[in-house]
Amino acid sequence: MPQLARTRPGWENEHLATYLLSQIAFVANPITVADDIGFDLLCTLFEPRSVEGSKTLLFPLRSFAIQIKSRNARFRADPMIEYLKRLELPFFLGVIDRSDLSLSIYSGEFLPIMLTHLGPPSQLGLRPVQQRTLSVGDAYELRRGTHELKLPYVLQLTAGDDASTRNENRKALSDLCSRMHANISTRVSKEYIYQLDDRGSYQIQAGPGSVTTFRRNLYLRLAEVFYNLEWLLENRPMEFDQSEYELYDDLYESLSTMHGDLPDVLHTIRGRLRNRLAATG
Repeated sequence: MPQLARTRPGWENEHLATYLLSQIAFVANPITVADDIGFDLLCTLFEPRSVEGSKTLLFPLRSFAIQIKSRNARFRADPMIEYLKRLELPFFLGVIDRSDLSLSIYSGEFLPIMLTHLGPPSQLGLRPVQQRTLSVGDAYELRRGTHELKLPYVLQLTAGDDASTRNENRKALSDLCSRMHANISTRVSKEYIYQLDDRGSYQIQAGPGSVTTFRRNLYLRLAEVFYNLEWLLENRPMEFDQSEYELYDDLYESLSTMHGDLPDVLHTIRGRLRNRLAATG
């Protein structure tokens, strides 16, 4: 039976996006159109490497999820809210231009910061913007009950990109994904220290969430300090600083006196390091 002659712009846009992304990433479509959950493609960036002389293999780098649209315009994303709240991958928006076979990519890098600051949304609007950089104060807001998140422009993929351009795009996306994933992880682990750019700018959020976890986070970091001091004592004794150890040990004593109930892992490693120092005289 002949196929009906009708256009399917959504499918065509998605197929074009898949082709353009496949120049720099492994691409998978985990869903059917009827089960649309708000993002269309899951991608894993790859790095070509020459091995065994002339053979080139593709090694995986960072992964991300991307939603494909045909217009660079604000849109309501209410059906996506639950998925975006739970998504532990960087989220991007891709806008297809079929006239020049290109895909413009915008990042949801401020999503975990907004979720922490404003709380889980009941209504959500996403707006791609042409700015490459945004201050955190301008990136999102709560307006009349609707959370609105701006998605800054990242880069454009085209069918005519040469190998050098593809490498640059791959690296730019990989670096951004690395930072975005770190911010997602810090939200999931309830540490609330967000890296805003690649120049060392951070935002630390305090409030109802952070106030219940900041002490635990400090105790675990102090345990990490004692583990590393122990490693230095065993492996690089010339780099072990007794005065540094005493500073952290005094902090431990003060915290123990004030709070008493410190994690077992902190008690254990501090006691082990203290005993080794006593044994070495």
